[in-house]
Amino acid sequence: MRVAVDFAWREVGAIRVEAGRLRFPEAPESPGVYRFDLGQTVYIGEADRLRRRFQHYRTPGARQETNLRLNALMLHLLGEGGAVAVCAVTTASIEVDGRRSPLDFREKSARLLVENAALTAAGMEGLRVENLR
Repeated sequence: MRVAVDFAWREVGAIRVEAGRLRFPEAPESPGVYRFDLGQTVYIGEADRLRRRFQHYRTPGARQETNLRLNALMLHLLGEGGAVAVCAVTTASIEVDGRRSPLDFREKSARLLVENAALTAAGMEGLRVENLR
């Protein structure tokens, strides 16, 4: 069996700091996979609603360990003059043994497939993957 996943990152914009808080670029409300570019490090995730997911990074709850860690990391990086960019994937396709089909990102399994393909590709490109620390 041969399986291939096709997707392309679309730049959403840069994260900034305003009044001591992260300010995310306008993101689609749709489901998708996202990537935070943190220099030589990336963080890749998936969400059923991208805009809402970014809000969770902006204002993490006390028990949201990943959100707290990334919020602090981004604030530190931006405070040191670094940059954080956001990219997203909202459409993708899969090919199985020569038959191609679009992936439905309303299904978590489709988002996870693309997320894991993106994590693998980032590692193959020599990027440090924050998710896997």
